[in-house]
Amino acid sequence: KYFQEDIESLTSSKESPFKTKYIINKKAFAKVITIPKDNDFEMYLVIDADFAQSLISDDKQAYNDSIHILHHELVHIYDNNNKIDIFKKDMLNSKYKGVASVIFPIAEICWSEYFANFISCSTAKNSTLPFSVSNSLEIDIRQLEFDIKTELMALKLNPSRVDLFNSVCSHIEALLKSASYVLGYMAGLEKNLEELSYDTDYYLEGSYFKDIWEVMKYELTSMHQLYPYNWVNLSIYSNLTLCIEAFFNQMGIVLIEDEEKRLSFKLM
Repeated sequence: KYFQEDIESLTSSKESPFKTKYIINKKAFAKVITIPKDNDFEMYLVIDADFAQSLISDDKQAYNDSIHILHHELVHIYDNNNKIDIFKKDMLNSKYKGVASVIFPIAEICWSEYFANFISCSTAKNSTLPFSVSNSLEIDIRQLEFDIKTELMALKLNPSRVDLFNSVCSHIEALLKSASYVLGYMAGLEKNLEELSYDTDYYLEGSYFKDIWEVMKYELTSMHQLYPYNWVNLSIYSNLTLCIEAFFNQMGIVLIEDEEKRLSFKLM
C-alpha cells in the first residue's frame, strides 16, 4: 500500500520521463522515478517495505534474488543519467505526439529493461530470476494474446471506448517488456532461450510472437553496440519503434495520426 502511495506522491503533480520497475508476477518490488526539477532532473529509488526486509533475509536464495533486483534498479539510475546527458534538452522541452506518443515510450521501456538485465547479470548468476522470468514469458505470450484479442473484439463494438484502447496498448507494452527482460538475460548471461526455459523456447518457435522476438533481439543488440557514445538523439529508438508499430498491426490495430498529430486508430 505505502509503496504505491509513495510513487503516486512523487508523480502526481509532475511528469516523469522515466519510470522503471522490476515486476514479478505483476508485483512491483522497486521502482526508479526520474522527475524534472529546476531545468534538470532528480531521481528517486522507491523500494517496497517487504522487499527491503528480504535484503537482510537469512534465506540465501531470497537474499540473492533481492540483491539482483536492487542491482537491476541501480542500473536504471546509471542508464537514466546517461540518457539525461544525451537527451536532456529533448526530455525537458519535447513531448511525443500522435503515433509516437504510443510507440516511443514502449521502445524506451524495452531498452531500459533489456539493458538493466544485461548489466546486472553479475548478480543474476546467483538468482533464480532469469529462469522464472523466462518461464513466465510463455505464459505472457499465451495470455496476453487472448487478452488483446478479447479487448479488440469489444473495441470493434465500442470504438469510442478509450479505456479499451489504452488497455490494448498496456497489454502490448507488458508483453514486449517481458520479452526485453529475457533478451537482456540472454545477452548478459550468454545463454540461449532454451537454456533459460525449454518450454518458452519450444512454444515461441511456432507462435505469433516469433517474428517480433527476432527483430527485437536484433534491434536491442544494435542499440547496445552504439551505447552510449554513439547515441546522438531520440532517433536511436526509431528502428525499434517501427518494429513495435508493425506488431500493433499484426495484432489487429493500426495507429493513425492526422496533420495536427492527433492520435486515432483503425481496427483490422
